[in-house]
Amino acid sequence: MIISHDFGISLEEYAARGKSNAFPTFNTCPNCKCVSQGNLERNGYYWRYGISEDRTLRIPICRLKCLGCRVSFSILPDLLISYFQHTIQTVLNRIKQFIEKKKSNGSRQLLRFYLIRFSRKLQWIHSFFIDIGFKGGMSPDKNKETIKYLKMILDFGESTFLRRSWGHLSKYFMAN
Repeated sequence: MIISHDFGISLEEYAARGKSNAFPTFNTCPNCKCVSQGNLERNGYYWRYGISEDRTLRIPICRLKCLGCRVSFSILPDLLISYFQHTIQTVLNRIKQFIEKKKSNGSRQLLRFYLIRFSRKLQWIHSFFIDIGFKGGMSPDKNKETIKYLKMILDFGESTFLRRSWGHLSKYFMAN
């Protein structure tokens, strides 16, 4: 299970702090809701890459394990999309550059992958914004909707959107 957490720092700062980051502690298990003190224990770290526009950083992801239900949890910085190496800001900026017909960094194939995945998630993104109070429908023009929801996410805040939309409709942003 993955838990998205706002560390309040940049990816570079997170990487520099490494295992010394202020990882959250939990009084209850997010899975079984067990309230026993000390029931969640630190279960090591795994390393993954965080890729921004100009840097590739190797960062630690803290793991916890519930002693009651035996489920493991990973605490993922809210700058990163689950199962993606590029940061949310990098992905959205590249999509925005493509839509605005500006030159984008990175490979065309990866950009196309992100654009297709984002387009497939428009209904999901729309339902998230409806749930938090947005009033409005969707037009049949996919390009217009892509621009509209990209702007809404950027205005909402990329990391805030990623963290708040976590688990919406039992999926995560950019899931297949």
